[in-house]
Amino acid sequence: MPRAFAGARAKILANGKEIGWAQGVNGQENIALQRVDVLGDIDTQEIEAIGRTVSFSCDFVRILDQSLAEMGIWPRGGTEIVINFPELTFQIYDHVDEKVRWQIDGAKCESRSWRVDRTGVMTTNATWQARKLYDEAGVV
Repeated sequence: MPRAFAGARAKILANGKEIGWAQGVNGQENIALQRVDVLGDIDTQEIEAIGRTVSFSCDFVRILDQSLAEMGIWPRGGTEIVINFPELTFQIYDHVDEKVRWQIDGAKCESRSWRVDRTGVMTTNATWQARKLYDEAGVV
């Protein structure tokens, strides 16, 4: 019987290095479509794929004194450092069976925020724009 992938059981690796545990992991792939319409015809003739975008976000369960910058997944510094910060490859593991469920390639930092919930758990939410998203079968 299939199990749900839930809770803080997602282990995150960036460029092959274990970063930590996360909850609220969210990956999204969008295919941009363009309608081909012809003057004088009310119906669309075709719908063409013109691009694909990928984004990824997660709530890292915070360990004190370990910032995203210290983990190597967020730039710290001025303009040149931010502009030249390398792309990342993320792998999301299910720690129960140690399988890679998702891989995100070509990730560039976009936003970060932090939260402390009512149970006292501190998380850091971060989002990245990326180039490719692979599922557990390795399919783009």
